[in-house]
Amino acid sequence: MLWRLFSKAKAIPDRTHYRSAPSRSDGIGVQMVSGDGLPVSGRLIDMSAGGAAIEFDQGVEKDLTLGAVRTITFSSLNASPLRVESIVRSLPSAEEPNRYGFQFMDEVELTREEHAGFLRLFNRRRDRRARPGLDERLGGKIIVHGVSHDVTLHDISMGGANIRVPSDFGLAVGSEFEFRFSIPKSSHEIVCLAEVKSVTADAMGTRVGVATTVVAESDTKRNLDRAQAALADYIERRVTEMERYNSAFE
Repeated sequence: MLWRLFSKAKAIPDRTHYRSAPSRSDGIGVQMVSGDGLPVSGRLIDMSAGGAAIEFDQGVEKDLTLGAVRTITFSSLNASPLRVESIVRSLPSAEEPNRYGFQFMDEVELTREEHAGFLRLFNRRRDRRARPGLDERLGGKIIVHGVSHDVTLHDISMGGANIRVPSDFGLAVGSEFEFRFSIPKSSHEIVCLAEVKSVTADAMGTRVGVATTVVAESDTKRNLDRAQAALADYIERRVTEMERYNSAFE
């Protein structure tokens, strides 16, 4: 049985989220409150749900020391202002003389109604994710309680996926199941143990966010490595295309 090959360890270990760089169309502004209570404007370089890199033109080196806690406000034409308590984790270097790294002290809670302009940038995933092209269908199968169901993938990454299921499917956070999908334009199939991390309803049904652990099944390690390399190439290609055409990362 395939389930005997699955490890019951946590599907994805604690790792840093990947950072997303804002585009001009995002229109993101950023401002820090100094230790003296004065607002200081900066330039957002990149960010995720765990932190951000920000550059400041004016002299803040005496105020921003390692471990200093400051309030950062993110603003956008498409969202309500968002204030986040942050701690300084990195200081400027010779290569990046004005750049500071901040870690958010608490998990940032975003709502689609109030913070739509920030959703793409406050990424919570470990790996970059990609959506299939308009001419592609990214399909797969999930096996729940021994029954196989055909599904489509909203997006995919090396460590997880967003799977579309019927609204009455009934998967709950923490559920585990077998998940198989084929990589577009290749003969490779990936077999995973999937753990449900989120369940989101939208106009097209329900999206289930899962963390995945790849299983070798009966394949040799060489074949598994080839399949994962093909998946990495596909994600890299789609991410590049999405950034080129400024596609939304939902």
